[in-house]
Amino acid sequence: MPHMSPIMWSVIMIMSFLLIILLLTMIYFNICLEAPSTEKKGQETPINKWAW
Repeated sequence: MPHMSPIMWSVIMIMSFLLIILLLTMIYFNICLEAPSTEKKGQETPINKWAW
């Protein structure tokens, strides 16, 4: 698109490059962005088990 300014192209290129670097870093270091609620929690057992 020739109607866009070179400064805008450079901003788009830099942002794209940084996004690619971020995604490749996440893949390489096996980083998963998960919400805290998605953590698997084990079944909590009560400390006192009553016989009745």
